[in-house]
Amino acid sequence: MSQPQQPHPLPQAGQPVPPQVHGPQGQLSYSPPLHPDPAAGYPAYPPGPQWAPPPPQRSSRGGAIALVVVLVIVLLGGGGAGAYFLFAAGDSDDGPVVDTSRDLAEAPMGCGLFTESEIAPLIPGRFTTEPTGIGGATDFDKSAQCMYSNQGIAPDGMPTAFLSVTTRLHKANARESGVDKAKDDLRRKPGSPVGVPGADDDAFREIESSRDRVVAAQLFVRYRNVVITLHYTHYALGEKQFIQPLMALSALGLEKL
Repeated sequence: MSQPQQPHPLPQAGQPVPPQVHGPQGQLSYSPPLHPDPAAGYPAYPPGPQWAPPPPQRSSRGGAIALVVVLVIVLLGGGGAGAYFLFAAGDSDDGPVVDTSRDLAEAPMGCGLFTESEIAPLIPGRFTTEPTGIGGATDFDKSAQCMYSNQGIAPDGMPTAFLSVTTRLHKANARESGVDKAKDDLRRKPGSPVGVPGADDDAFREIESSRDRVVAAQLFVRYRNVVITLHYTHYALGEKQFIQPLMALSALGLEKL
């Protein structure tokens, strides 16, 4: 048998009437005040957990901070210079880090690549040495061109000859190293490889005149992130006579990189 329910105590004089709600079968049941007052005879309850807004979520992209570490390494042996750049980003989906450990930081440009005594075997007699104004420097490459010529100053009976030397230093960006950019540059050049000593890649081609006679040739040479272009014209030379002097000259230039 169920025990009879005890009557609820009546509040004393001066005490507030506690809130009441109806329980099962219409019975009254006690409900404690929302904010108990110890002075009024109701016990104080320990405070419950306080609500606070959730901490802001950090965006994997918006909060990413690009990290660029630049370490320049000077190679004392051989007079060369190298640079090592690390391009990294905070996002995991930004792709691999670009390795530029083989990129040269500097290289002789234009008229600074060869001395006049090194050019003399290719140009008969006296010749001029002038920068052409082609080229310049940007954040991603640096280039210059020099022209050696006896045109207009060669005496009668001496063949006209001129040579342009263009050097281009490719610099890395966030996606490619300077070496990779130089490889792409050389792949776009016409010609076939000839095996220049000391070169990483090369391409050579002969150029015919309007009379179907070879009067000029081009040699493209790559070393690391530097591409050297030699364009040689000599009206006394012919087919298969350009390759040897150009290969010898380019090998001299590569020793200075």
